[in-house]
Amino acid sequence: MAKMEYMELLMGMGISDVDADTVYDCIVTKEGCTWTSCDLIPEDTENRLNDYLRQHDLAVKITPISTRGQFIWTVEKIKRN
Repeated sequence: MAKMEYMELLMGMGISDVDADTVYDCIVTKEGCTWTSCDLIPEDTENRLNDYLRQHDLAVKITPISTRGQFIWTVEKIKRN
């Protein structure tokens, strides 16, 4: 799948282009990463992203920072037993 196809799919889940670009980088490199974003995230986005990212052996956790109106994004490799 081309980068623009990934980007459209990810943004269709409700995340910004900047966050989608970073998630795309995690998919391509198969590496984990953490970043902070102030872009709003729809309520069901984390679940939808995890459903999709599982096929790439990745999982995302989006944690709100209530005092700053920001979110901490953490994408990690899924640990297999």
